[in-house]
Amino acid sequence: MTFLLMPEYVLSAMIAGLLGWGGFTWRKAESAILEARSATDKTDRLELKVAENYLTKKEFEHSMDRLFKTLARFEEKLDYHVYEQDQTINRLRSQLSKNNDGNLF
Repeated sequence: MTFLLMPEYVLSAMIAGLLGWGGFTWRKAESAILEARSATDKTDRLELKVAENYLTKKEFEHSMDRLFKTLARFEEKLDYHVYEQDQTINRLRSQLSKNNDGNLF
C-alpha cells in the first residue's frame, strides 16, 4: 500500500521508466534474434556451398580408375618407343660393326 501514498507523478514516472526499459530491452532482444537468424542462414548457405564441392567415394574411385588407365596407356606407349629405339640402336650398331669390319681404316 505504499504505492497509494506516493504522489501521482512519481508513480507515473516509475511506470513510464519500466515501460521504456521493457521496450528498449524488447527491441534489443528482437534485433539479436534477427541477427542470429541472419547468421544462421549465412552459415547454412556456406555449408551448402562447401558441401557441393565434396566428392563421393564412388566418384573419387571412378576418377582414380580413369587416371590409372590413362597412365597405363602412357606407360605402354613409352615402353613401345623405348623398345623401338633399342631395336634401332642395335640395328645401327650392327651396321656400323659390319662397316668397320670391312673397312681398313
